[in-house]
Amino acid sequence: GRRYADLLRSLRSDWRTRFDDGLPMLVVQLAAYGMPKSQPEEESGWAQLRESQRQVAAEDARTGLAVAIDIGERYDVHPPNKQELGRRLARAARHVVYGEKLAPSGPVPQSAQRAGETIAVAFEDVTDGLVAYGAEGPIGFELCGAAAGSCRYADAEIRGDTVLLRANVADVTRVRYGWADSPIVTLFDGAGLPAGPFEIPVQ
Repeated sequence: GRRYADLLRSLRSDWRTRFDDGLPMLVVQLAAYGMPKSQPEEESGWAQLRESQRQVAAEDARTGLAVAIDIGERYDVHPPNKQELGRRLARAARHVVYGEKLAPSGPVPQSAQRAGETIAVAFEDVTDGLVAYGAEGPIGFELCGAAAGSCRYADAEIRGDTVLLRANVADVTRVRYGWADSPIVTLFDGAGLPAGPFEIPVQ
């Protein structure tokens, strides 16, 4: 993941050196591919790459990210739903290139903090509230300790633009969402945009 992030930064820097210092860049995050898992995985190469893409895009105001986790194809590494991907790229471009005041890519995690017996994950760039499809609360969250193999699926509840998480994990240090090659994810906003996969520390 770190090597990929360095390469992506180098590509962006090289293009700006060759073409224009303010050149915008749009990144398509890896879509889901493969069979879903029934238990959390500590290691997922695809999840690590997605996290690198998210971090590199987030560190630069002229870089946009198009989340594609929900439009992947289990049996095809190149998912066929290019129309929706095009719409998401256009939305990111409206924000990054043309400066429109709209959420460019759907809900983005802002922080994860202890709140009594729960972990509260606050989101920004939410349009018309958070929505969970197919269940009372969103699916795909994990709470993890510092040790490898400590992650457990978390019960999740939406409260405004925050998701409250509960799981039987000692000494929670991080929150993961959609952390698998082909995760089941159900958290969206009112504009129909998915929250993308991430791993963040608990503060």
